[in-house]
Amino acid sequence: MTDCAVVIAARMSSTRLPRKALTVYCPDGTTNLAQIVSRWRYHSRRSPTIVVATTDGAEDDAIELMCGALDVPCYRGSRTDVVSRMDNAIKKYAPDARFVARAMSDNPLVDVPLADWRLDVLNETGAGGLWFGPDHERITYAGTTDVWSRSAWNMIVSESSGDEREHPGLYYWCHLSRFAVVQLPLPMREYLAPVRTELDTSDDLEMFRQLWKSWALTETDMCIPTMWALTMLEKRSDLSAINSHVELKTQTRAVWPRGVGFLCEQCQSRLGGIVAGDLEVRCARCGKPRKFYARKKAAQHTGYS
Repeated sequence: MTDCAVVIAARMSSTRLPRKALTVYCPDGTTNLAQIVSRWRYHSRRSPTIVVATTDGAEDDAIELMCGALDVPCYRGSRTDVVSRMDNAIKKYAPDARFVARAMSDNPLVDVPLADWRLDVLNETGAGGLWFGPDHERITYAGTTDVWSRSAWNMIVSESSGDEREHPGLYYWCHLSRFAVVQLPLPMREYLAPVRTELDTSDDLEMFRQLWKSWALTETDMCIPTMWALTMLEKRSDLSAINSHVELKTQTRAVWPRGVGFLCEQCQSRLGGIVAGDLEVRCARCGKPRKFYARKKAAQHTGYS
C-alpha cells in the first residue's frame, strides 16, 4: 500500500512554451521532466508512487518514451478533462494511496520537503486539505504543491465541473468550506519573496538556464535545493529580472463563503475557540473576541398567574 501518489501533469502542447515538459535548462542536458521526477524520487522521505499523466495526443508520444527511460509509469488520457486523467492515473498505478499530491511540469524548483511537511500535517490532523491564510497567494510557485487526503481528492473528482475539470484542485479552492481544512502558518520569508519560479515562457526558460548554470559551477547534482534557488534569485537581481516582467497567466484564490467560519478582523486568522458558552468566539492567535449572537433575556416575572 502506497502512502502517497504524486501525479505530474505534463503535455507538449503548451501555448506559451511548446515542448515545455522536455525542454532543457540543465547544463548536462537533463530534461525538465527528468529533473522534476528526480526531485520527487530522491528528495521525498515518503517514497511516493510517482505517475506522469499526459494526453492521448500523438504529440505526447515523446513524453511516454521519456517516462519509459525514467522508469516512471505514464498514464494517457483526455486533453481537457485533466481531473479524470489524474484520477485514472491514480486508480491504475496507486489505487491504495492515502494522499494525493498534484505535481506540475512547469515547476522546476518544486519544494518536495515542503510538500512532505504538508502531507505530515494531513496525516496527523486527519484534515482533507490545507491553506496558509489570507496571504496564501504570496507564496512563490515553487512552494505551491497541492496535497489532499484521498477522500478530499475523491470529492474533487466527483464535484468538479466546467473549467474545474481542466484545472484539478480549482473546485477545492473555490469551495474550501466544504472540506476539512487546516490552516498552516506561512512558510519562511524566502518563499514569500516576489520572484517568479514558474516555467511558462521563453524568458522563464532563460532564467532557469542561468540559475542552473550558476549552480553547476560548484555542484553536479541537477536537483537544485529550493531554498538555495530562492535565496540566489533574491540576491541576484540580474537573474530574477530576466522573467520578472512576465504576467501571471492564472492564479487560484482561496474562497470562503461569507458567513462561514470565524475570520478574525484583527489578524485575519480563521483559528478560534468557543468561550463563554456559545456566545463568544475568541481568536486563538491574537485573542480578539467576537460575539456572534446573544441569548434572549429571560422574561421578567410580572406577578400575574
